[in-house]
Amino acid sequence: MNWRDALAARSDGGQPLTGRFRKARFIVPGSDATFGRRAELHEYPQRDLPWVEDLGRKARQFTVEVFVDGRLGGDYLAARDALIAAIEAPGPGTLVHPWYGTLTVTLSEPASVRESTREGGRATFRLTFIESGELRFPTAGRDTPSTVNKEADTAQDAATSDFADNFNVTGLPDSGLTDLQNDLTATLANLENQVSGVTSSIAAEIRAPANMAAAIVGSVQRLGTTITEPLRAVQLYARLFDAGDDNPTRPATTPKLRQQVQSSAAMHRLVQQAAVIEACRASSQADYSTRDDALDTAAQLQEALNKQMEATDPVTGQPVGDAVYQALATLRAAMSTDLRERGARLPELVTHTPRTTLPALVIAHQLYGDARREEEIITHNRIRHPGFVPGGEELEVLND
Repeated sequence: MNWRDALAARSDGGQPLTGRFRKARFIVPGSDATFGRRAELHEYPQRDLPWVEDLGRKARQFTVEVFVDGRLGGDYLAARDALIAAIEAPGPGTLVHPWYGTLTVTLSEPASVRESTREGGRATFRLTFIESGELRFPTAGRDTPSTVNKEADTAQDAATSDFADNFNVTGLPDSGLTDLQNDLTATLANLENQVSGVTSSIAAEIRAPANMAAAIVGSVQRLGTTITEPLRAVQLYARLFDAGDDNPTRPATTPKLRQQVQSSAAMHRLVQQAAVIEACRASSQADYSTRDDALDTAAQLQEALNKQMEATDPVTGQPVGDAVYQALATLRAAMSTDLRERGARLPELVTHTPRTTLPALVIAHQLYGDARREEEIITHNRIRHPGFVPGGEELEVLND
């Protein structure tokens, strides 16, 4: 794409040198702009070098010399009067600038106009705009990610205590211990693929339930420390949400077999609970592109937490302990609140159907007034040929 195409994509009406303020169109042969930072100079006695305090970006200022004539359609006087009306209207307005795209601006000083009867009549304006933002006041908010992290710690403590109370290998024959170790290997297969060497260290603690519980939770948590992208970690944890569910089981026909089956179930529950809890923790650390992404993650974790809260002992049919149930319910509420509140501040995915085949940068300019957002459209829709986005086919785009 050459510079003429880029300017056309940012201009009004697809012409490289046309612009618009509010609804008044004009031609822009040239433009000046001012950029920079706000700085406060601090000079101190007996110190040669000053300290310059950076106070943030300086408001951008755009000075354009534009003109209107018969090429914009009809008498130039009508185009002149429309631009004067736009200039005199109160409040900030939308400027379509062929070099910088769509901007919200305010006229920072009175405009000047020069008229000529040559070339069928022309009015030339000199306009100085300054970018204009919204009047916003500080708002108080809750630190919802910290709450999720705190409740995750509480839930992990409850899960490990519950495991220590229900996992018991005392008096089991060697064949029972071997079965449990094989069960552990199968249960942790997905974790072993990501964090190697965890199964052997956990199996070494099989006669000490409290130590074994700590080893299981620690190994699951290691998965989060090896993945730098929290959303990726959530999906890897999700592979453990049903860990052990498909493992072969023995019929609980004798007291020792019942003990073995209950211990095996306790092991499955702890791996699953630890994974769900750490996935909630990772979800609070993730940055989401859209509201839909945040809410989809919340729904996935709510379903996984509900499954753990509704789990029962395979021998007695008893539900999970009160402490575990309450800790998971509290974590579910904290996670849901976090993703709902943070998601509410994010753009939402909507559909847009171009009428004709267009380049992605033209669609980006039409939707957002910013052709630079073409990559966003390309990525969301996996567009193979950005220069030819088919007309009549739905695209997923952000509504911001």
